Amino acid sequence: MEQDKIKTLVQQIVKITDADWDVFKHGSPGVYRFFERIEEVAGHRIVAEVIDSRYCAAGLKKGQKIVIEGGALVPEKSTAPLCMRALGPLTGFVNTILEQIVAGVDPDDRVFRGAECLDPGLEAGGLGKVRFQVRVERIVPQ
Repeated sequence: MEQDKIKTLVQQIVKITDADWDVFKHGSPGVYRFFERIEEVAGHRIVAEVIDSRYCAAGLKKGQKIVIEGGALVPEKSTAPLCMRALGPLTGFVNTILEQIVAGVDPDDRVFRGAECLDPGLEAGGLGKVRFQVRVERIVPQ
């Protein structure tokens, strides 16, 4: 994507000022590359599917999903309750996957694919425990 289009896009999304544009462009090269590859980023969705749930007070159940697109949670496409103790551990996965997309690497080619919520579970002084399988899906334009 050419520089003028990137600047226009960033201005639309975050309302960056002209004065801050140069600071951003030169001071945040990784984020700038993210916007250079935004079409590729937008072509992927991250899905964290519940593969096991035990005593979850928030009500997460096996088969429910948390959906993330472009690094943002998409509640209307998610089927799982949005529990903060479940969302927190997914942040690292989202960052890693976005890094891989921006680098042009297969985002599903990762060592770690499973995550779990922050409740330590019954055996460790908590109550519930939810485990997720994290995958990447291509978004097919309609």
